[in-house]
Amino acid sequence: MIAIILADQLSKAFFVWRLGTHTAANFLQFLAGYFTLWGAMDGSRSIHDTYFPYHRPILVWPPWIEFSLTTNTGAAWSIFEGNSFYLSFVSLAMALLLFYIWRRSFRHHAGMTWALGAIIGGALGNFVDRFRLKEVVDFISVKLPYIGQLFPKLGDPYDFPIFNVADSCAVMGTLALAVYLICSDIAGHMRALRARRQPAAPAFTPYHGGIELDEQAAYELKRLTSAKPPRPRRVSLGLTVHIGVPDDADEQDSGAA
Repeated sequence: MIAIILADQLSKAFFVWRLGTHTAANFLQFLAGYFTLWGAMDGSRSIHDTYFPYHRPILVWPPWIEFSLTTNTGAAWSIFEGNSFYLSFVSLAMALLLFYIWRRSFRHHAGMTWALGAIIGGALGNFVDRFRLKEVVDFISVKLPYIGQLFPKLGDPYDFPIFNVADSCAVMGTLALAVYLICSDIAGHMRALRARRQPAAPAFTPYHGGIELDEQAAYELKRLTSAKPPRPRRVSLGLTVHIGVPDDADEQDSGAA
């Protein structure tokens, strides 16, 4: 997460230095002025005010990919334009909520740690721009083929909105999170299906496997179960009459007599 924030902020500073107009002799000298720049609520002291005019885009894979400097005062596709400062608190709230979810449930899960870390890092990277500059620096321009053939109003090739490293990490983290949730849901359904297909296990009893007895033990068991219980004996002791089964002590006394 921290690595994503640093990579996002340094990449933005690099392309402002590379494509903006300034007097800095090198990139390190430029960083001091860039990171001390604070945009005002009225839109002054912005990237455009400080580093315009911008230089020509850097072609990477013409005409599909190029680095072109621009800024955005809204959210994705420039919605809520002009409310970048207030959107910064939305980014911060989302990052804190996802961090709480990760710490509570997924901090020992490597896959979810990477996915949520990418989303949180991307949200905080843009939060820094929105809070400090009142706008977000974008520099990655991509054109997509075939989209315009399906949706002619978008043009062919489709000029995708310019984005940055924070946007890329947030999107990749969101896709990874979606894939993980879908795979977990499918795995849960498969486990439930296998459980329904398996026959129910018989109830366990201590004698479900049978009892093995030798001939002598079987004879003794048969003799004990077929023997008649002893008849109760009437014993008179004065006025009290006791009826019960003679115990071993009584048998010994009678034998002695």
